[in-house]
Amino acid sequence: MNIPVTRAAEGLDRRAFTISDMEVMVQVGLIAPDERLELIGGEIVPMSPKGSRHEAIKAALNLHWAGHCPTGFAFVLKTGLRLDELTYLEPDFIVFERSMRLAELKGPDVLLAVEVADSSLGYDLGRKPLVYAGFGVRELWVIDAEHRVVHRHLAPSSGGYGRIDRQTASSRLVPAHAPSAFAFALDELEPI
Repeated sequence: MNIPVTRAAEGLDRRAFTISDMEVMVQVGLIAPDERLELIGGEIVPMSPKGSRHEAIKAALNLHWAGHCPTGFAFVLKTGLRLDELTYLEPDFIVFERSMRLAELKGPDVLLAVEVADSSLGYDLGRKPLVYAGFGVRELWVIDAEHRVVHRHLAPSSGGYGRIDRQTASSRLVPAHAPSAFAFALDELEPI
Protein backbone atom coordinates (compact mmCIF):
# COMPACT_ATOMS: atom_id res chain seq x y z
CA MET A 1 0.00 0.00 0.00
CA ASN A 2 1.31 3.46 -0.92
CA ILE A 3 0.54 5.70 2.08
CA PRO A 4 1.12 9.43 1.51
CA VAL A 5 3.55 11.20 3.82
CA THR A 6 4.44 14.78 4.60
CA ARG A 7 7.87 16.04 5.64
CA ALA A 8 8.14 17.81 8.97
CA ALA A 9 10.41 20.78 9.57
CA GLU A 10 13.01 18.51 11.16
CA GLY A 11 13.13 16.43 7.97
CA LEU A 12 11.27 13.39 9.28
CA ASP A 13 8.45 11.88 7.27
CA ARG A 14 4.96 11.97 8.72
CA ARG A 15 1.88 10.14 7.54
CA ALA A 16 -0.35 12.35 5.42
CA PHE A 17 -4.09 12.16 6.07
CA THR A 18 -6.78 12.36 3.42
CA ILE A 19 -10.20 13.98 3.60
CA SER A 20 -11.64 10.45 3.72
CA ASP A 21 -9.40 9.65 6.71
CA MET A 22 -10.72 12.72 8.52
CA GLU A 23 -14.33 11.76 7.77
CA VAL A 24 -13.73 8.32 9.31
CA MET A 25 -12.09 9.96 12.36
CA VAL A 26 -15.26 12.00 12.85
CA GLN A 27 -17.47 8.90 12.43
CA VAL A 28 -15.56 6.92 15.08
CA GLY A 29 -15.27 9.87 17.48
CA LEU A 30 -11.55 10.69 17.21
CA ILE A 31 -12.47 14.14 15.92
CA ALA A 32 -15.53 15.98 17.25
CA PRO A 33 -18.05 16.88 14.51
CA ASP A 34 -17.85 20.57 15.46
CA GLU A 35 -14.06 20.67 15.76
CA ARG A 36 -12.56 23.41 13.58
CA LEU A 37 -9.85 21.80 11.45
CA GLU A 38 -8.37 22.22 8.00
CA LEU A 39 -6.30 19.75 6.02
CA ILE A 40 -3.33 21.15 4.13
CA GLY A 41 -1.22 18.77 2.10
CA GLY A 42 -2.25 15.92 4.40
CA GLU A 43 -1.54 17.78 7.66
CA ILE A 44 -4.41 18.40 10.06
CA VAL A 45 -4.31 22.04 11.16
CA PRO A 46 -6.43 23.20 14.13
CA MET A 47 -8.11 26.54 13.54
CA SER A 48 -8.01 29.45 16.00
CA PRO A 49 -11.17 30.22 17.96
CA LYS A 50 -13.42 32.82 16.34
CA GLY A 51 -13.13 36.23 17.99
CA SER A 52 -15.87 38.84 18.28
CA ARG A 53 -14.25 41.11 15.65
CA HIS A 54 -14.05 38.18 13.23
CA GLU A 55 -17.70 37.29 13.74
CA ALA A 56 -18.89 40.92 13.48
CA ILE A 57 -17.15 41.48 10.13
CA LYS A 58 -18.29 38.12 8.80
CA ALA A 59 -21.92 38.81 9.78
CA ALA A 60 -21.86 42.34 8.32
CA LEU A 61 -20.37 41.14 5.03
CA ASN A 62 -22.88 38.30 4.85
CA LEU A 63 -25.79 40.75 5.21
CA HIS A 64 -24.25 43.14 2.69
CA TRP A 65 -23.70 40.48 0.04
CA ALA A 66 -27.13 38.94 0.65
CA GLY A 67 -28.62 42.21 -0.60
CA HIS A 68 -26.27 42.58 -3.57
CA CYS A 69 -25.64 39.08 -4.97
CA PRO A 70 -26.46 39.12 -8.70
CA THR A 71 -28.39 36.41 -10.52
CA GLY A 72 -26.16 33.63 -11.78
CA PHE A 73 -23.66 33.87 -8.90
CA ALA A 74 -23.50 32.51 -5.37
CA PHE A 75 -21.59 33.27 -2.23
CA VAL A 76 -21.35 30.73 0.55
CA LEU A 77 -20.40 31.37 4.12
CA LYS A 78 -17.96 29.12 6.00
CA THR A 79 -18.09 26.11 3.71
CA GLY A 80 -15.68 23.27 3.20
CA LEU A 81 -13.59 23.61 0.06
CA ARG A 82 -12.13 20.29 -1.10
CA LEU A 83 -9.21 21.24 -3.32
CA ASP A 84 -7.85 17.69 -3.61
CA GLU A 85 -7.86 14.53 -1.48
CA LEU A 86 -5.17 15.97 0.85
CA THR A 87 -6.39 19.58 1.08
CA TYR A 88 -9.58 20.85 2.70
CA LEU A 89 -9.99 24.51 3.66
CA GLU A 90 -12.83 26.40 5.32
CA PRO A 91 -12.76 29.95 3.93
CA ASP A 92 -15.12 32.46 5.51
CA PHE A 93 -16.67 33.12 2.08
CA ILE A 94 -16.35 31.89 -1.47
CA VAL A 95 -17.93 33.41 -4.58
CA PHE A 96 -18.60 31.30 -7.67
CA GLU A 97 -20.90 30.95 -10.65
CA ARG A 98 -24.26 29.53 -9.63
CA SER A 99 -24.10 26.96 -12.45
CA MET A 100 -21.36 25.17 -10.47
CA ARG A 101 -22.27 22.65 -7.79
CA LEU A 102 -20.62 23.40 -4.47
CA ALA A 103 -19.35 19.83 -4.04
CA GLU A 104 -17.66 19.95 -7.45
CA LEU A 105 -15.80 23.26 -7.08
CA LYS A 106 -12.11 23.24 -7.86
CA GLY A 107 -9.67 26.09 -7.25
CA PRO A 108 -10.15 27.96 -10.56
CA ASP A 109 -13.96 27.82 -10.11
CA VAL A 110 -13.64 30.02 -7.02
CA LEU A 111 -13.81 33.59 -8.29
CA LEU A 112 -13.10 35.07 -4.86
CA ALA A 113 -12.22 33.58 -1.47
CA VAL A 114 -12.38 35.70 1.67
CA GLU A 115 -10.68 34.98 4.98
CA VAL A 116 -11.50 37.16 7.98
CA ALA A 117 -8.48 37.03 10.28
CA ASP A 118 -8.38 38.01 13.91
CA SER A 119 -6.07 35.75 15.90
CA SER A 120 -5.03 33.81 12.76
CA LEU A 121 -3.55 36.67 10.70
CA GLY A 122 -0.06 35.16 10.38
CA TYR A 123 -1.48 31.87 9.07
CA ASP A 124 -4.01 33.61 6.80
CA LEU A 125 -1.29 35.80 5.26
CA GLY A 126 1.44 33.15 5.24
CA ARG A 127 0.67 29.54 4.46
CA LYS A 128 -2.94 29.83 3.31
CA PRO A 129 -2.39 32.16 0.32
CA LEU A 130 0.23 29.72 -0.99
CA VAL A 131 -2.34 26.92 -0.83
CA TYR A 132 -5.11 28.94 -2.47
CA ALA A 133 -2.77 30.17 -5.22
CA GLY A 134 -1.32 26.71 -5.81
CA PHE A 135 -4.82 25.40 -6.50
CA GLY A 136 -5.68 28.32 -8.80
CA VAL A 137 -8.15 30.27 -6.64
CA ARG A 138 -8.35 33.44 -8.71
CA GLU A 139 -8.52 36.03 -5.97
CA LEU A 140 -8.12 36.01 -2.18
CA TRP A 141 -9.00 38.79 0.24
CA VAL A 142 -7.65 38.50 3.78
CA ILE A 143 -9.46 40.93 6.07
CA ASP A 144 -7.40 41.92 9.11
CA ALA A 145 -10.19 42.37 11.66
CA GLU A 146 -7.99 44.09 14.24
CA HIS A 147 -6.37 46.72 12.00
CA ARG A 148 -9.30 46.97 9.54
CA VAL A 149 -7.26 46.51 6.37
CA VAL A 150 -7.68 44.05 3.50
CA HIS A 151 -4.80 42.21 1.86
CA ARG A 152 -5.85 41.50 -1.72
CA HIS A 153 -4.10 38.64 -3.56
CA LEU A 154 -4.30 38.31 -7.37
CA ALA A 155 -2.57 36.37 -10.18
CA PRO A 156 -2.27 32.87 -8.67
CA SER A 157 0.57 30.51 -9.57
CA SER A 158 2.18 27.47 -8.01
CA GLY A 159 4.57 29.80 -6.16
CA GLY A 160 1.90 32.06 -4.66
CA TYR A 161 0.06 35.15 -5.77
CA GLY A 162 1.87 37.44 -8.20
CA ARG A 163 0.20 40.61 -6.97
CA ILE A 164 -0.61 41.49 -3.37
CA ASP A 165 -1.78 44.89 -2.19
CA ARG A 166 -3.11 46.34 1.03
CA GLN A 167 -6.36 48.30 1.12
CA THR A 168 -7.57 50.54 3.94
CA ALA A 169 -11.03 50.31 5.51
CA SER A 170 -12.21 53.24 3.38
CA SER A 171 -10.95 51.71 0.10
CA ARG A 172 -13.66 50.24 -2.08
CA LEU A 173 -12.66 46.69 -3.01
CA VAL A 174 -13.84 45.60 -6.44
CA PRO A 175 -13.30 41.94 -7.34
CA ALA A 176 -11.20 41.24 -10.42
CA HIS A 177 -13.11 38.07 -11.38
CA ALA A 178 -16.45 38.17 -9.54
CA PRO A 179 -19.16 40.71 -10.46
CA SER A 180 -18.71 44.26 -9.18
CA ALA A 181 -21.90 43.77 -7.13
CA PHE A 182 -19.59 42.07 -4.60
CA ALA A 183 -17.59 45.30 -4.14
CA PHE A 184 -17.53 46.93 -0.71
CA ALA A 185 -15.43 49.00 1.66
CA LEU A 186 -15.07 47.85 5.26
CA ASP A 187 -16.25 51.28 6.40
CA GLU A 188 -19.56 50.91 4.55
CA LEU A 189 -20.51 47.61 6.20
CA GLU A 190 -23.24 47.99 8.82
CA PRO A 191 -21.79 47.18 12.27
CA ILE A 192 -23.35 44.20 14.00
